[in-house]
Amino acid sequence: MKRYLILILAAILVLTSWLWVGCGQKQSTAELKVYLNEASPIMQRHVETTETTNQANRAFVAAISSGNQAEVIEGLTNYVDTLDLALGRTDSVLLNFKKLTPPPEARTFHSLMIESLIKEQAGLGDMLSYYSSVLRYGSGNDKALNNANTLMLETQKIGLQAQYELQDLMQKLE
Repeated sequence: MKRYLILILAAILVLTSWLWVGCGQKQSTAELKVYLNEASPIMQRHVETTETTNQANRAFVAAISSGNQAEVIEGLTNYVDTLDLALGRTDSVLLNFKKLTPPPEARTFHSLMIESLIKEQAGLGDMLSYYSSVLRYGSGNDKALNNANTLMLETQKIGLQAQYELQDLMQKLE
């Protein structure tokens, strides 16, 4: 009786391992879909924040081009407020993104997004510091602005790599 039980258990083990091999791809695809569905609203919030910051930057540049001191101060004030808001939202996006658990095939994308958000967070902080100082005192630490620009450039490069990874992930779902 014990012998038959062992044979039956062995047969069940073999059959279920074949099922896992056959279903592994479906399970992997399902995990990837769940991950991307969880990541999507977080990334969307980040895109919206980036667009808002870019709009404030363009408005500030337009104010500088106008030559009107009142418009420049208003544009700079709005830009500083927007940078402050963007920094808070980037912090939130980073924290929420870190909470996600990517499936194995999405780990590179996930790591790139986190690295990009960390650099962006630092760049926004330096930018906020610089422009706040300009607004308050009429000048800022050029080193902070250069560092901010370098960090934002690195953010864009890493973000582009993340975008390529995301495209690869989306192809896997097709």
